[in-house]
Amino acid sequence: MITLGSDTSDIRIPPDVLRELAGGGDWISSWWSVALLSLLAAGGVFWAVRRRRAHRWSWPMWTCASLAVFAALGLTANIVVGYVPNVAAARVTLSSWGLAGPPAPIEHGSARSRAGGRDEGSVEAVHVPAPAADAMPSSSLTWVYTPPGYGTDPSSRYPVVYLVHGSPGEGGDWFAAGDVAHVMDILLDHQLVDPMIVVALDVNGTGPSAVDTECLDSTTGGSQVETYLTRTVVPWVDATYRTTADWKHRTIGGFSSGGFCALDQGLRHPELYGTILALDTTGDPGTGGTAMLATQAEWEEHDVTAYASTIPLPHPVAVFVDLAGANDGDPRKDSTAIADALRARGQDVFQREEKGLDHTWNFARAAIPYGLVFASRQMGTTP
Repeated sequence: MITLGSDTSDIRIPPDVLRELAGGGDWISSWWSVALLSLLAAGGVFWAVRRRRAHRWSWPMWTCASLAVFAALGLTANIVVGYVPNVAAARVTLSSWGLAGPPAPIEHGSARSRAGGRDEGSVEAVHVPAPAADAMPSSSLTWVYTPPGYGTDPSSRYPVVYLVHGSPGEGGDWFAAGDVAHVMDILLDHQLVDPMIVVALDVNGTGPSAVDTECLDSTTGGSQVETYLTRTVVPWVDATYRTTADWKHRTIGGFSSGGFCALDQGLRHPELYGTILALDTTGDPGTGGTAMLATQAEWEEHDVTAYASTIPLPHPVAVFVDLAGANDGDPRKDSTAIADALRARGQDVFQREEKGLDHTWNFARAAIPYGLVFASRQMGTTP
């Protein structure tokens, strides 16, 4: 078991666990699939040319070759970006896009065994009702992971990690592109984290900047995302699941614009969160904030880079910062400045980078295991 506030000066994941974590892909994210499709395309062209020279219909071969080329290009783009690592992730993504219904929820306590004999946590997509005044989309889904054994001991309570997607994106991204359920199962199996609930939020809104809300309350006619998160989602999760409902046992994290949400919400709402996971993010609300907020003064109130050194911190805050090693842009500059400012104030800040990876879901998938280990050490064992 991990005690509250355990040492986070060095976070390591054993090589065998890293290999296991990397095994979450299938043919959708395999270069072998691209190679096979390329061979099919070449074969289609070869036979199309032969049939044409023989004055026979060649269009079926040209059609097959073209489809194989487009499929190969699509898989190549997906491998580079890392958005859909496997078939299960594709189902989650299609569900998030409204092209398929959400998977049937797995009953708590009915953990299933994988081929390797490991129990899986439960995953369900839920709709969190929002007050009309928040102007949130009615179709958004929140995805929830509960650990193996959640239903076996009704007296147990669990810390919660809230994860925010990037822009564009949606709530299912952390369970599809981020593969977070698979990650949690493996980390739990190797006792690198304690049992936790993971909630993937949907922070898309309505009105101006609907797909880049930066988790803000709009003053230009859009959604009240910050209010929705703080006054609706967190209380709803605490009322619906067996959580440990205090700031010490809540983490908020995210990738890209979701990382900004985590920093801004985490620092501005210390009554809710004690730990922050910021994955390759900038320190201000950017163009999304410009669309969401009516004035420059409002925008500056959410400039984490500017306020990190002065914002009141009524209790210690722990911050995990991870950078994409191949990205030398604003995320590196801003995140490092924020980390330095908070560290100078005596806060627990852990910073690392994923070497050779760019600002894609491949990076986020590599970073999140370390973030979850950090969060678990900070939140510690539950009562």
